[in-house]
Amino acid sequence: RLQSVAGKVDQTGGTITAGTLGVNAATSINLASNNAVATTFAAKATNGNLLFKNANGYDINTVAADGTQFTLVDGVTAVAASTNITLEAGSGTVTQTSGKLVRTDTGGSGATGGLELKGGGAFTLTDAGNSVSTLAAGTGAGVLRYVNAGALTVGTVNSVGVTRTGDTLINTQTGNLTLAQSINVGTGNSLRLQSVAGKVDQTGGTIT
Repeated sequence: RLQSVAGKVDQTGGTITAGTLGVNAATSINLASNNAVATTFAAKATNGNLLFKNANGYDINTVAADGTQFTLVDGVTAVAASTNITLEAGSGTVTQTSGKLVRTDTGGSGATGGLELKGGGAFTLTDAGNSVSTLAAGTGAGVLRYVNAGALTVGTVNSVGVTRTGDTLINTQTGNLTLAQSINVGTGNSLRLQSVAGKVDQTGGTIT
């Protein structure tokens, strides 16, 4: 468990090897080494971006409180408006336990931040409560499945658009799904786009 009550959690060297990792920070979280968290990850950045890089897959879940020294953290959240979350996995699959959400700021229709997914791992983030404004995915070979509560734009969050060599599904439960940048999933792979209560609107880029 890592907590900075009044500042940031910033990894400038070394790696983290653990079964479970929970992180709380008053500002930002930057865990940019090729870490080795085996099973569970949860983090909350209250006033800054959140970045977590891991060598393998893991599950987004809850990390319990530890007295007064560590506050319970549930899911992965960047609280402040217009902040971004970056999740990178070298292999395996990043999953989420039901109800353990990936969210920027207040979530729901108020979400203004972005989510960037990177690395060779797969991502299965299909809880209908996930809530970000913009989605991007860097080059990787794994399957990508993402469901968002409200309107979502495929745009720029460091990475530009979605570039994967694997089957990709993007779903919005309410609000429109807007394609402002390209989606490239590679020849022979499937792309599935669904807006349950709105439209799918391509305003830029191409689908390959």
